[in-house]
Amino acid sequence: MPESQHFDLTLKLELAAPRSAIWRAWRDGSLLQQWWTPAPVKTVSLRHDFRAGGAFATRMIMPDGAKIESEGCFVEVTPKSRIVFTDLMRGGWRPNPEGMFTASITLEDAGEGTLYSVRAMHRTAELSKNHADMGFEAGWTAAIRQLEALAQTLDPHSDD
Repeated sequence: MPESQHFDLTLKLELAAPRSAIWRAWRDGSLLQQWWTPAPVKTVSLRHDFRAGGAFATRMIMPDGAKIESEGCFVEVTPKSRIVFTDLMRGGWRPNPEGMFTASITLEDAGEGTLYSVRAMHRTAELSKNHADMGFEAGWTAAIRQLEALAQTLDPHSDD
């Protein structure tokens, strides 16, 4: 596909937390549910098999009590540097017909903090526009800032 036909949404943020703590907050499903969706939305981590081919599933609980479930597959998990996940597949590389995008997250050292880069890749311009209209930039920024705040409370030297 020519570069001009890519339907990506991107975001880069410098986080005042070490990369190891950011990684830990991603790796542990109980920590992920503390930051994954912007407050006041709550997240329940239903599955979090953090490895390539591993399944993830979450339930978002909206302020009005409505519940939205999503599931997907981790495509790449490179310790402390890259996470690729998609809702286009379920765990075990199985197709998911309701999927919308694939996300690539990279983590790089930025002084004592972390440069957190996101690329959300969509099959069509319409899906990309829908994701943008749902509040991609504001929502993901809020969630990543929650990740930053949580990571600041974690032991940066803990690799368990």
